[in-house]
Amino acid sequence: MKKSIVNTAVITAVVIGSLQIGTVAYAEDMPYEPVFENVPITESMTTAAQQQPTQSTITAVSKISAAETSAPAVNTTAATAENGNLQSALMQLDSAQVEIRNQLIQYKSEYSNIDNQYKVIKEQRKLKAKQVKETEKKIKSLDATKEKIRKNMN
Repeated sequence: MKKSIVNTAVITAVVIGSLQIGTVAYAEDMPYEPVFENVPITESMTTAAQQQPTQSTITAVSKISAAETSAPAVNTTAATAENGNLQSALMQLDSAQVEIRNQLIQYKSEYSNIDNQYKVIKEQRKLKAKQVKETEKKIKSLDATKEKIRKNMN
């Protein structure tokens, strides 16, 4: 049983390792796509026929960059109000968490009280069971004694 578990673990490790090696090899050939970058990546072209930018593309790029720089400023009062809302939400979450923790402490104390009562009752039950067994033994021994006396009388 242990040997089959060990063999399975070794085979699984080998398969996962080979998959990772293959994944790394394929990752080097994949194109890089900057999804979350703000700055565009400039890549040099390795082909022999490189195009020189024309005047129309330069003016289009300058118009786009001018439009990007003339974007309206962010309203700081809205940002501070949003921060205030977020802080109040965090405070509400903190207070809710404190209430729940207090409830947990209360439940734990109630549980420990009930657990202690259970242990006491369990011990009392055990003692009563012992007393019942001893009493039953006494009754049986008295019955046996009575039977012996009756036999002797006859």
